[in-house]
Amino acid sequence: MSEMRRGACPGIAEPMSTGDGLLARLAPTEPIGIERWIALCAASARHGNGIMEVTQRGSLQVRGLSEETAGAFAQALTDLGLAAELRPSILTSPLLGLSTHERTDARGFAAALRARFALHDVARSLSPKVSVLIDGGGALHSDALSADVRVRVGDGDRMHLALGGDTASATGLGWVEPAHAVEAVVKTLAGLAELGPVARGRDLARHAAFGSLRASLADLLLEGPPPEPRQAADPVGTHALKDGQVARGVSLAFGYGDSTTLARLAQAAARCGAASIQPSPGRAILAVGLTASATDEFADAAAAAGFIVNPEDVRRQVIACAGAPACGSATLETRRLAALVARTAGSFLDGSVSIHLSGCKKGCAHPGPAALTLVGADGLVVRGRAGDNPHGRISAENFISGMQKLGASRRSTAVREHSADTIARIGAKGMIEAMGGEAARD
Repeated sequence: MSEMRRGACPGIAEPMSTGDGLLARLAPTEPIGIERWIALCAASARHGNGIMEVTQRGSLQVRGLSEETAGAFAQALTDLGLAAELRPSILTSPLLGLSTHERTDARGFAAALRARFALHDVARSLSPKVSVLIDGGGALHSDALSADVRVRVGDGDRMHLALGGDTASATGLGWVEPAHAVEAVVKTLAGLAELGPVARGRDLARHAAFGSLRASLADLLLEGPPPEPRQAADPVGTHALKDGQVARGVSLAFGYGDSTTLARLAQAAARCGAASIQPSPGRAILAVGLTASATDEFADAAAAAGFIVNPEDVRRQVIACAGAPACGSATLETRRLAALVARTAGSFLDGSVSIHLSGCKKGCAHPGPAALTLVGADGLVVRGRAGDNPHGRISAENFISGMQKLGASRRSTAVREHSADTIARIGAKGMIEAMGGEAARD
């Protein structure tokens, strides 16, 4: 079993040890049929503790497995056809090949790439963290997800190849015709492998070998400007499908739920015509194949079960990891606190800020910066990341009451400002003191 460490990759065959047992992760690249989803939920309850998570990247995690039950869980997923773990991992944008906005069905390319990876051990010299992302070009895109190799379908059949990061930060290589796309990806990964077993796509983009890679791809690459930036994608809502049906996305509050509730959600989706369920980036789940007339019925059932169905729900502004006691590294009960923050500090959560509750400095749930990050028992980082040096100390109670006071004060002023503007105006020290904490000494 994998030890709990930064950069560990918990899989089905090798789950990772954490505070509440073993953690297994799977990354479905296509919708899971309703019956298989319900069986997966049952396996989570039977072999684990029934807690299931959808990560920010759209992976599905099952918690609470043990040394005695992990093998049986892996076999259950094998029987369901969900246990395949290919390296390097292939990620796809949600609704690949199904969205009405996609002009080309990239599922054939994804299947060809998997077949090539299975026949040729391209992963042997690569970091286990290396991933290839295929974006079908639909509205529910994956621009915000980082990957080592990015492939995006353009307005025509051509595919754009890029290295490292998300869409904004990736280094473009150029366009390829679909017939040459698999070869181009494999050559790119071979170039990455030459840098060693810990190298990532961003490393190759900055390395002198980048020029050699472009030269090796010269016969495949086509010139042209990179794809245009797109508006941010939100899985929560209704998404049109090519067959005239729709997918309805809902989000898991703080990224987790219990297996019984998740199975009942699938049953509600089936009653509304859905054929499958797909985990999605943004800690969301898509019910795929609903009839358009039944979307409201499904959304009502999901809301009644505690899922987020409104994109403006304040719970989406609070990011929490598993926390204590589920995670052995955590010293903060993040999920209990997250629910309390969302329930009581709504006046401060005006859509301009994100609140990150991190059980430790690793910041697993949110590697990026947040307006306010509570780290461990009492560390507070203002406009930064969990791994940054805390700007001060504050108790969980003062953290909540401080946001309440600031929210009330913001509402009472003649000229209202967003919470993000308040934080920027008074700075880290002012925020900590206003919330009842103790600022760090300079």
